[in-house]
Amino acid sequence: MEYGLRRYEAIQRLLWFLFFLICLGCAYVVMPPPPAASKLVSITRSFQPEILKSIDFWLDWRWIRMEPLGNLMTYLVWVAFVFLGGRLFGLIVQYGGNFYVRSLLAANIGKPEPNTRSPGPPSFSRKSEITLPVQLLMKKTNNIFLQIVFHPLRRLRVLLTNPQTTFSGEGLAEKERRLAETDWEILWSSWTPFRWLLRFLPMVGIVQTVWLLQLHIQPTVLGQKELQDLFGIAFNSLLPLFQAIFLTVVLSLSSGLLKRLESLYLSGVDALFYDRFLTKLPFQSSDTPILLETLQSNFQALHATLQRLEEALSGGRNLTGKGG
Repeated sequence: MEYGLRRYEAIQRLLWFLFFLICLGCAYVVMPPPPAASKLVSITRSFQPEILKSIDFWLDWRWIRMEPLGNLMTYLVWVAFVFLGGRLFGLIVQYGGNFYVRSLLAANIGKPEPNTRSPGPPSFSRKSEITLPVQLLMKKTNNIFLQIVFHPLRRLRVLLTNPQTTFSGEGLAEKERRLAETDWEILWSSWTPFRWLLRFLPMVGIVQTVWLLQLHIQPTVLGQKELQDLFGIAFNSLLPLFQAIFLTVVLSLSSGLLKRLESLYLSGVDALFYDRFLTKLPFQSSDTPILLETLQSNFQALHATLQRLEEALSGGRNLTGKGG
């Protein structure tokens, strides 16, 4: 594997790691302040039928924010929301980058510049440069800000960066295949922090429930509260776990939809480079330009030899005519 591909993979993984760190910071900033008092709500009020049937009762954040681990669960939920929102916004931006690269390739691939036309027949290397203007594309994509923001632009630059002197369709197709495999692998691994977060959230809810049960059942065991209140205390202690499980399911479904959209985007990028770029290249082997250049030089040498023979024969006929 070329070092350019390894560098591309390292940059992609670094950007996803920085994105997750930004999500952690943004979630801490946008998370609402803790309530003044995180106490268990009155059991008699909690078990009134009209309150239990209210949607506001179940969607109230005070349940999941109960001490001692309520703030941690709230922070994890906000991290998940910021992560999904950031990826959705980034996906929209990448679609714009895909459109930009598509228009760039459509405007330059196979279309020579006005100053590149010469009166004589161009060589095969020159025809290859006209078909694939590497220097022109590298110049138009030499923008650090656009390279950081747009993933298709980074992929195009890596594809055009060639340590050899001659480009070939075969070599570019192999390089594009490696880039495509790298992108799909990185796309899957970029969801690893989110998957761990969804696993950790219900675990924190279970610990919170056990803690609350121990905290509020102990007075009943010691005789400070009546036994009939035990069921209400247990119900209130389970409310944070119910909300954590509900949010985990919602976040899982949202991430599943977003993964499909990202897969659709990445398949579009693959189709862009394969169908609109690599299929327009005339050379399928790295040896083809060398062979064609050799055949062209041999043909030119043979043509020059035939011209000299024709000139010699015409000169001999002229001398014969004069002598007769």
